[in-house]
Amino acid sequence: MNATAEVQPTATASALEISLTTPTDRRADVEGKQVQIAELLKEIGCDGLLVLAPENFAWLTAGGAARGVSDNDAMPALYFSAEGRWVLCSNVDTQRLFDEEVDGMGFQLKEWNWHQGRTPLLTDVCQGRKVASDLRWSDCEVIGARLQRLRLQLTSYEHACYRALGLIVSHALEATGRTIAVGESEREVAGQLAHRLIHRGAMPVMTTVAADGRSRAYRQGSYTATAIRSYAVLTVTARKYGLCARANRSICFGEPDPLFRKEHDAACKVSANYVASSWPDAVPRQILVSGQRIYQLTGAEYDWYLCPQGQITGRLPVEIELTPNHEELLQPNWAIAWHASVGSAVSCDTFLIAEDGPRAMTAAENWPLKRIKIQGAEFVRPDLLIR
Repeated sequence: MNATAEVQPTATASALEISLTTPTDRRADVEGKQVQIAELLKEIGCDGLLVLAPENFAWLTAGGAARGVSDNDAMPALYFSAEGRWVLCSNVDTQRLFDEEVDGMGFQLKEWNWHQGRTPLLTDVCQGRKVASDLRWSDCEVIGARLQRLRLQLTSYEHACYRALGLIVSHALEATGRTIAVGESEREVAGQLAHRLIHRGAMPVMTTVAADGRSRAYRQGSYTATAIRSYAVLTVTARKYGLCARANRSICFGEPDPLFRKEHDAACKVSANYVASSWPDAVPRQILVSGQRIYQLTGAEYDWYLCPQGQITGRLPVEIELTPNHEELLQPNWAIAWHASVGSAVSCDTFLIAEDGPRAMTAAENWPLKRIKIQGAEFVRPDLLIR
């Protein structure tokens, strides 16, 4: 690790290099992925690619979403040849998809009538062709793992999307943390978080609100009717532009409980160590072993075993779970979410792995910061907000 490197803060919305509201920028991203698919089809000797998984639909449409469809067997799909691309959908969904999700992105249409189901159309698309698919379908060659490796490599357009999503996630957590009141329930706070996310176009995927040490017993919790009296730990995973970001913030009413303060400081040290190690070609197993030593040094050795420590994220909340058995090197342009958990405390944010060091996608917007030095470099982690 470069000893002088620091975590790069996320950019403000006005500083994004690529416009998320300019169709040509998004269209260029889609066209780039068309080239990738054409090269892949040539490599595997197939005529076409059938795309059924929602995460791949979002990836190949640069953020399109198959919203409002409750039946998995009626979900819109995509079909790619080397030269063209099609949306395959029910007549019920066509207008909305082309108005709201893929307008101007160069997709053609193949449509089924809702009462006939999509199976006849998918069968017709594959008839007489050698077709690959991301999920098992008929006699298609399944290449989901290869597509995952392609989608993990985030493009410049996706970097901009991640920064915008990170701002939304940080704002929702911090605005909620500054306004909640003693006596409100975990459910009420979760509702406030969800409202702020949805208001800005992000969808809550996972929300945890843990009051007064409840997360000490439940490292992967949700929210209950429990009232908040002394402190709360808020964690959220949200999706927008088809991408997922995870972060947390912690709030105390009055001076923090000494045990919670100790746990929070330890969690920050562990997460800072993880972030400091998040460079291209780093070995996840070695990063986790290093983090385990920090757990030991802070007197929380057992906590390492109680909760997953981090994931490669992206189009799915968990693209790859990082464990001591994972030997694949971290790659530039991957997104990574670290989640250090000590007692009832959590220190969690999402980062982009870049050639010049980890870049915080969910950096604190207006929040107390804890500065931690590791091998001469300074890393910042969100501290406790004391109200």
